[in-house]
Parts: sequence; structure tokens; C-alpha cells
Amino acid sequence: MEKKKLAETFSLVLQPSAIAVLLYLVVSFSFARGWRAWFFFLIGLLFVGIFPILLVIFLTKKGKVSDPDLPNREERFFPYLMICGLYLLALVIFLLTSAPLPLVAITCCYLGVTFVGAIVSLFWKISLHLAGVAGPVTAMAMIISPYWAFLYLLLLPLGWARIYLAKHDLYQVVAGSVMSIVITFIIVSSIV
Repeated sequence: MEKKKLAETFSLVLQPSAIAVLLYLVVSFSFARGWRAWFFFLIGLLFVGIFPILLVIFLTKKGKVSDPDLPNREERFFPYLMICGLYLLALVIFLLTSAPLPLVAITCCYLGVTFVGAIVSLFWKISLHLAGVAGPVTAMAMIISPYWAFLYLLLLPLGWARIYLAKHDLYQVVAGSVMSIVITFIIVSSIV
């Protein structure tokens, strides 16, 4: 497989929304049963997995951003804030339905990491692709089992892909990962 195609595949498959689906699936069914587990998973799937993608596609079609990948730092702040609004809605739903604390915690993590990423994007382009893997892996290792930490290995091909595609440099990739790990660790430790 051609290197560029491989890098594009890693970048697509390991995008933050895809990892969110796995995280909400595992956490929902680890801490809830029956229809409640399905309901919590559906909220995570929609508000953290699908709606952010649809929002960015909508903004692209309306000409508010140039590319769904948000490659231009200057275009990132408001879409990220709108995505934070979606995460906030999910958090409110979880709180109103007495969701298990791990679901509240991971939703707070998404909100916190994306908000900090939005602020950082005002000054510098940080990799939220890497943040979208590093944070959820940290959460799963802390909440479910330390064995989930093996998924940190996904940061290697994803980091390579983002650098190879000239979406980020090494510092932006490392900073996105570290930022997400630290924020996630603080939030999960405080809530769960």
C-alpha cells in the first residue's frame, strides 16, 4: 500500500469520533445493564461520535471552514466550541438520567480536552487527533483496566500519519497526546 494511502487510512480510522464510539460502548456496558446501557451508549454515540462529524461537515458545506479536517488553525476555535456544546448536552443528559460516574467523567474529559484544544488553537495548532486517542485510552486504563493501556500503541501510527500528511509536526502530535493524558487523568481521578 502506498505510504500516503496508508497514512490517510490511519488518520481516518483513528479519528477522535471513532475512538469515542469504542469508549462509550465499553464504559456504557461495563457500568450499566439492559436498556440503560444501550441508552447511555446511544447518547455517547450521537453527541460525541456522530454529531461532531456532522457539524464539521455542515460548516464545510456552508463555507465556514475550508476542510472537514480543520487544517487551518484559525478556523478551529468556533467549531471546537460548538462541539463542546454538544458534549455539554450529553453531560446534561447523563446527569439528568443518573448515569454512572464513569460516563459523566469521560464526557467531562471530552469537554475539557476539546475546550483546552480550542483555546490553544487561538495561538498554536495542536493535534486533537492524537488527543482523541490518548485521552480515551487513559480513561479506559483508569476506569476499566490497566490492560487497555496497550492501545497507547495506536499513537505511533496515528502520529506518523498526521506528520506524514503534513497536518502536524512532531511537537503538535506530542503536545496533543500529553495534554489529553494529563487532563483526562485529572478529571477521571477527581470524579471516579
